[in-house]
Parts: sequence; structure tokens; C-alpha cells
Amino acid sequence: MKKGYNIQYLLALMFTLALVGCSNEDFLTTQSDEAKVMSFSIGTSMEEVASKASTGYRAWTTGDPTTFGVYGIYNQNIDSKANLFDNQLVQTENDGATWTYSPLKYWADFSWCNTFDFFGYMPYVAGATLTQGTGDDRYKYTLSFPASLPNSVLTDVANVPLIGKEPVRKDKIGEKINFQMDQVLAGFNITFQLDEKMAALRDFVITKVEITGAAESLPVSGNVSRTYTYIPATRKWSAGDIVWSGIGKNAEAIDYVVPFVDHGKGAASDPYDDTNETLRIGHSFPDITSQWGADFFAIPSDNFTPTIKVTYYVDDPKNLIDPEPGDTAPITTRDLLTAEIQLSSSFFENYSQGVTGQKNGINVFIKPAYLYVLSDYDQWIKHIVVQN
Repeated sequence: MKKGYNIQYLLALMFTLALVGCSNEDFLTTQSDEAKVMSFSIGTSMEEVASKASTGYRAWTTGDPTTFGVYGIYNQNIDSKANLFDNQLVQTENDGATWTYSPLKYWADFSWCNTFDFFGYMPYVAGATLTQGTGDDRYKYTLSFPASLPNSVLTDVANVPLIGKEPVRKDKIGEKINFQMDQVLAGFNITFQLDEKMAALRDFVITKVEITGAAESLPVSGNVSRTYTYIPATRKWSAGDIVWSGIGKNAEAIDYVVPFVDHGKGAASDPYDDTNETLRIGHSFPDITSQWGADFFAIPSDNFTPTIKVTYYVDDPKNLIDPEPGDTAPITTRDLLTAEIQLSSSFFENYSQGVTGQKNGINVFIKPAYLYVLSDYDQWIKHIVVQN
């Protein structure tokens, strides 16, 4: 009897331990503790994405994209994305401090996996794909997604598409998945420079700058792709070029007004007038080359050949024309003039088609076709040329 009692006791004890074991395992897979949830963070080089000067990578802030798409595979198996992340929508609720998605994934549920690789892009679109090569290309993975811009150029960083610098590899579970992103557009900026002789005589005051193009001329959409190659010998990834394909164009001409930006704040001589949102180029300022507006971005394509429309007026700041005793204010000799500059890829000396994240300067040089008599009240204004 004593021996039978011991067997029953041991069976009951084993059953109790089994219940405790299941309870602990259930805790590991369902507890929403941040250390156990697969969580994300984002960083990007602002110098390539926006018009701010910055070095290195930084946290997400107000005005940046608020969504991204992520693919996740384990053990180098492309089919595993169906179990892990298959173009999962991830979004921020407080300017990048926290990124959320649903349903949540837990590291403990994949503790049997050897490696994890994550591919990301932003902002999120439903038509993205991740494919794996075969045969000799079996270590190549291509991430693609469609991108559509609200206009042929962008200055709002929230609309700039981004793609992962390289996949994020994890050999240990429990770590945060931190994506670094590259910009997929080409960057540009517009500066104005007055000829030195002209600057001694006149001020040119820029009031408005527009970028436009003929109907069906400027690129606004396409498909972005990048191929990543895994190198088994080093257990690292290499990233290929960012490629645009299937580029679409405007259905109609669109005039885009480049927003005014005061680049001269804090300078001893500031050519920017915040109140009237104007830029004065002339003799009064030692630096006669000044930028208008923020950097802007466009799809890197031979089709990006916009027309830049510049509205300005001309001042005689020294009152050289019929000066009246006591006059101190500049005399406006020409008002509300508009110059149109048709650009092509030949205008950008360092512009390489297809190269992304590259800044290309467009310098508008204002000079007279020839010197003329000042007392003619700028009757020869038609000989003032505006060129790149």
C-alpha cells in the first residue's frame, strides 16, 4: 500500500509540474513586455533627405514619414516571410519614438530559428514585393515598391520615399530592429548670382520661383527597387544601386511654387526679407550668391527637364537715375518681371542620372548682355539675360 501511494503522489507531482511548465511557456509568448516583442526603430541621414545640415543618423522627428513596410525572413528562407513579416504596415504614433504594428510578433515564438533578416522601406504601400533569386543568385533578394509623388518635385520630407540601406540581420533574439534608410530621389537647390558689374548698379529682388513643365513632360511616379546580396563568407549584406523603372509623367502641366526660406538669419547682412518673402541680390551684400527656398527632390531621370519661372523686380539702390534731394529709398525701375529658364540634364555638371541622394546645384546667373547708359531708365532691360 505504501508503494502504491508513492506512485500516485509522484504522478500527481509530475502533472502539477507539467501545468506549471505550460503556464511559464504561455507567459513567454503572450506577455506584452517590450523586451520580448519584435520592435522597430528608424534612422536616416538628414543631409540626404531634407534641407537641414546634419551628420550621421538621427531619430525620427515631426515632418518625417509616419509609416513604413517591413519584410522579415528567418534561416534565409524567402517563404518564411508568410510567418514573420510580409509587407507588414508599421506606423508611429509619436514622431518616431514608438513604432507599432498589429498583430505583434514575439521573439520567443521563433527561438528555434538560427538567423533573422529584415528588409524595410517607407512610406508603406500595398504593392511592395520581396523576391529571392535562384541558382547562382539564390543569395540575392530584391525589394521593390511603387512610388508616386504629389508633384514632379518635393520639398516636404514627409513625402520623400526611402529604402533600407541594407537588410538588418539578427543572430540573437530580443534586440530592437533598427533600420537605416537611404533617399531614393535626386536632390536639387536653386541659387541666384548677380554679375559683379551689374551688382554695382542694380539690385534684383526675387519674389517668386516656380518649377513647371509642359504636359506629359516631368516624371511623377515609378517603381523603386534595390537588390541586396548576402555574402556567406563574411555573413554580411551588400546593397546594390537604387533603380527606378516604369517612370510615369504628369497628365497635365503643374506649377509648383518653391516655398520661401530665409537662409540668412543671423547674418550681419541678410538679403532675405521675411515680411515680404523676397530675396535681394545686389551690391549691398558681400555674398552675391544666395539660395532660394529649400532643397527639393525629383525622380532621377532624363525626363526631369523643368522650366524655372522667376518673378522679380529691379531696383536702383543708389538713386543713380534722376536722384531727388533727400531721396533714400531705392527706385524700382522694372516691376513684376518673369524670366523662364528651360533646363536639361546638360545644365547639371555633376548630375548623374539614376544617382540618388545627390545634391545638384542650379545656379541662375544674372548679367547684362552688354553695358548700357544708366540714364535710359533700363529701356534695354530686354538685354538682361538670366541663364544657368
